[in-house]
Amino acid sequence: MSVVCWILARLPLRCSAGVARFMSWVWWWVLPLRKRVAKENFQHAFPDMRPGPALREAVASMILGYAEFLRGTRKPCLDFEFQGFEPLLERTKSGKGSLVLTGHGGAWELIGLASARDLKLPVTLIARRPTSASARRLVARLRAAAGLEILPPEGSFFQASKALRAGRVVVFLLDQRHNGGVPVPFFGRPALTSKGLALLAKRTGSPVFGAWAFRRGVGKHRFVLSEALLVEGEPDEDTARFMAFTEARIRECPEHWLWLHARWRLPEAA
Repeated sequence: MSVVCWILARLPLRCSAGVARFMSWVWWWVLPLRKRVAKENFQHAFPDMRPGPALREAVASMILGYAEFLRGTRKPCLDFEFQGFEPLLERTKSGKGSLVLTGHGGAWELIGLASARDLKLPVTLIARRPTSASARRLVARLRAAAGLEILPPEGSFFQASKALRAGRVVVFLLDQRHNGGVPVPFFGRPALTSKGLALLAKRTGSPVFGAWAFRRGVGKHRFVLSEALLVEGEPDEDTARFMAFTEARIRECPEHWLWLHARWRLPEAA
């Protein structure tokens, strides 16, 4: 993965996009890693849509997104559009910490890079490390180059609280399975989801903003921040509400989400 992204990041952007699309076809027809999981996930969520075109687009966008991320840490050659970030910027300027909910939509790694570099937001990302050693090294290096503070999902509650008190923007990605989480509805099926964001919001009283990355084209991205989400202090219900927000964003652009993850697997099926 490191070698592929290194090469893609040094090609003209349109060439990188072409290679990424070719690799998505190779994935679909020749090396179908996690293809079965992706098809099952997509067909359950969108039974009236053909999975092939959307899933190939999702894989191509994912590959291109990492190439864009590597390119974006070296020079400002990407086109970022920010929408609705004013409340978050005002809170940061006044020294107030904020919570942000996002997910693996669009070129998701770029939203942290863009927010930290272009908007000067102090971003702390709660993120799981990739299982692949090469991918783990690459992602860690890219995130460090972007100036992001990274905390693991497990055992970082008090560190995240400290980051909030320091006025940082603490970002959670809740759209991956958390085996110790609570089952909440997600595309009509129970999905194990971490309650960490809901518990932290309850403990600190910090607002939770929803954010999503949308691809507008090759090298062009739109980052949208919603108004603060409703948080009532009931962690299970708030977590379900967070996933409803995530589902709504995926429905807006299903071909740009990470369908390869076994999101709905329950412990007894592990």
